[in-house]
Amino acid sequence: MAVDYKKQYRPDQLEPFWPNEIIKMAVVVLCTLSVIMVLAVLPEILDMVGMRGVVHQEEPANPAGSTPAGIKPEWYFLAVYQHLRLMPTQFLGISGKTLGVLSQGPVVLLVLTLPFWYRKGSHRRPGWAYRLIVTASVFLLLGLTIWGGWPEHHVDGKEQLAPLSEYIGHHPIMFAMIAATIVVFYFMIAHERRAIRKILDAPPPEPSESTDQEEQP
Repeated sequence: MAVDYKKQYRPDQLEPFWPNEIIKMAVVVLCTLSVIMVLAVLPEILDMVGMRGVVHQEEPANPAGSTPAGIKPEWYFLAVYQHLRLMPTQFLGISGKTLGVLSQGPVVLLVLTLPFWYRKGSHRRPGWAYRLIVTASVFLLLGLTIWGGWPEHHVDGKEQLAPLSEYIGHHPIMFAMIAATIVVFYFMIAHERRAIRKILDAPPPEPSESTDQEEQP
């Protein structure tokens, strides 16, 4: 059942979706693209000003060669990559790769349908269960990302994780960005919740003198 915002909010608390919300989303998209572009050229800029070792040098790809040992996907695929690696080789006759892909389907479906089924309780303050699930999901995603990007050494044909100090030393910017992301994420949530509660708990505006005069016959 959808929420009737005209009954939940007063007229002075509402604003038109077009163009207000579209302009806000456009600003968010442009700011996000700007941050991505800055991060894309940041290593080259740091290398130009004398901070060596930031640019990641790689050998040209060899289409006829085999996949290099210890190859990792891009950072935004590390959580999915590590999830697939944790799957068993076989489970109830199903291949581990197939099981890993199918097991991600419910998560994707839950995220896609979240705006629809959560609207029923959108007017209520989130409970401890909701906060716990969101926090656990965020830290699980970050944990899989860090685990998936952990460098490995091949010793006697076996893979061994590199020391944590070596991992942080080779990826200082990534760890700094993860810490900043956690802080900004929870700051934005807290700020948004306070803003919503401030609007909902605000007393109704007092009628102005001009309005009173217009209502009088």
